[in-house]
Amino acid sequence: MKLLKYITLLLLTFVLISCRNDVKKTVSENEEASHTINNSKKVADETTKKEKNIQLLRDKDYLTESQWQSWLPETLLDMPRSFSQINFMPGLGSCSATYSTGNKRIKFMVIDGAGEKGAGGVGSFKMYSKTDYDTEDEERYKKTRVLEGVRVVESYRKTGNYYSLSMFYGERFGIKIETFELEPHALDLIFTELNLNELKNL
Repeated sequence: MKLLKYITLLLLTFVLISCRNDVKKTVSENEEASHTINNSKKVADETTKKEKNIQLLRDKDYLTESQWQSWLPETLLDMPRSFSQINFMPGLGSCSATYSTGNKRIKFMVIDGAGEKGAGGVGSFKMYSKTDYDTEDEERYKKTRVLEGVRVVESYRKTGNYYSLSMFYGERFGIKIETFELEPHALDLIFTELNLNELKNL
């Protein structure tokens, strides 16, 4: 009789444990499914947002030569502008400039994401804004960081003491800043001096 009770107790314990495991498994599967649904919704929302942004920009006119000229600085870090070019790509708003003193040089290029060809022009800059970089060796590095609330990719190449910043600014502009024979902190100073916020208000 005792043996029968013992066997019955073991069977009940086994059933309870099995039920408990099944419940845990079901809860875990439900949580995983919920997480997948949330991630899918997030991706879908992000895609919809991008598509809306692209359409809004497509319906806008890219900046004119006079608008670029009103923003383009005469000097950067006390270096005079030695060259500039505006809307040099057909059907695409663009501005580039070079500033130099001796061997020291600053170059930048801005692509306007507005207009029919704008989205294609800033595509690589959008990719930069969504990707994390962190690579380094003796000759170069490439890393993602945040500068005044903007995600930027900073690169360095030992040859020519070259530094650069690439970014997608204000959900519209693809920007690349390059320096030659300048210290790395110059990038942050240039970013501030360019007063990029003005571009959004032109």
